Amino acid sequence: MNQKIIEQRYGGWIPGDLERVEAIVKMAEPGGEILDIGCGTGFIGEKLIKKGCKVYGVDYSVNAVKKAKQKGIIAAAGDFTKKNVFPGVKFDGIILGEIIEHIIDTDAFLRDIKKRLKTGGYIIITTPNLATFGRRLLLLFGRNPHIEYYYRADSAGHVKYFVRDTLFDLLKYNGFTIEKFTSDIVNFNASGSVKSSLLARLWPGIGRTLIVKAIKQ
Repeated sequence: MNQKIIEQRYGGWIPGDLERVEAIVKMAEPGGEILDIGCGTGFIGEKLIKKGCKVYGVDYSVNAVKKAKQKGIIAAAGDFTKKNVFPGVKFDGIILGEIIEHIIDTDAFLRDIKKRLKTGGYIIITTPNLATFGRRLLLLFGRNPHIEYYYRADSAGHVKYFVRDTLFDLLKYNGFTIEKFTSDIVNFNASGSVKSSLLARLWPGIGRTLIVKAIKQ
C-alpha cells in the first residue's frame, strides 16, 4: 500500500468502513489478547478494548501508531511481514483487516500468523470481494471490475484478488477451519452512497467485502 493511500486511510472513513468494523468487532471474542495488524489509529482496537480485550497493534504509519497508543492499544510501527513485533506473545485472536490482498506469498504469511496464535486461536480476515454485485455487472459489460493493472499514486497496491471459495481454500490449506462468513454492504453506485447492509448479510457472496472468522486447527 503506497503512502498516499495510507494517509487517506487514516484521514477518515470510506463508505462501508463502519459496517466492516462492526462485523469484525461482533466476531471477536470478548477478553483475551488480540493483535490488530494494520491497526491504523485504533478505530477497531478501541472497540475491542470495550469488549474486555487486551489489544496489540502494528502499522506502517508512525503517526497512526501514536494515536492508537492514546486509545490504550499496545502499538508498534513497522511491517509485520519483516519485523518480529511483540516477540514471545501468543494471541487469542489476530485481526487482518484489508491486509491479505497486499501480500505476495500468502501461504508463508498465514503460516507466520498461525505460529503467533494460541491453540484454538482465531483470525478475522477481511478483503475486497472480486465477485461483488457491482463488479459482476462491470464484467458483464466488458469493463474493468476495479482490478489494478498499474502501480501509480492512486494505486491501493493490491496484488491478490479473492472470491469466497478462493479465500476459503487458502485458509483451509494453511490449517484454519472456517467458522463464520459475512459481508458489510452491497453497493448500488460507484460512490457507495446507495448501499444495503441487509443484502450483504443475506448474500455475502455479492457483498463488497469478504469477512471471515477462521479457527487455528
